[in-house]
Amino acid sequence: MYVGTVTISIFKNSNDDVDFKINTDNDDVLPVSYVIEDTLKLY
Repeated sequence: MYVGTVTISIFKNSNDDVDFKINTDNDDVLPVSYVIEDTLKLY
């Protein structure tokens, strides 16, 4: 059963710092996107 998609876009700013943006295609996968976001913020 398909639930949804989480897309992560990764960017590098002018200071060579890495930034990211997380998108979901529906609210059913929001909890998963929150876990991914929290984990990426640790690095």
